[in-house]
Amino acid sequence: MRDEMSDSEREVDTEQPPARKPYTTPRLISYGHVKDVVQGANGMMVDASGSRSKTCWIAEALYGVHDPRTLVVRAWLTTVLVERRPGWRFVELYGRVGAATAALIRRGILPRQLFLPLFDRLFAQALIHSAHALVARR
Repeated sequence: MRDEMSDSEREVDTEQPPARKPYTTPRLISYGHVKDVVQGANGMMVDASGSRSKTCWIAEALYGVHDPRTLVVRAWLTTVLVERRPGWRFVELYGRVGAATAALIRRGILPRQLFLPLFDRLFAQALIHSAHALVARR
């Protein structure tokens, strides 16, 4: 039986695969234990200074504990408070009444729809400020 491959098909079969990148040994980068990074140094969602500034009770009640929006708002509000940025007094007040307010939202006494626009706006602001901070690092 005759070989029915065309010359162009033979050329494709004989081509060498592209060169691979040289192998490099994986490196482990440690940021600490996940629990410490997420919950704070002593595991009670308390930052190193001992304040409960890393807890965002209302965002947790609105979005969920592990929702990225909760994490972003929490980190941004902590930064606002620690660095005394505009709005830090609001964050300080939030530290006093946030847990009780979130409990009322969870029980259905306060409507979620009342707080969602505010926290959606806080989330948008947090993203904007995070983007500006990344650009400033370059």
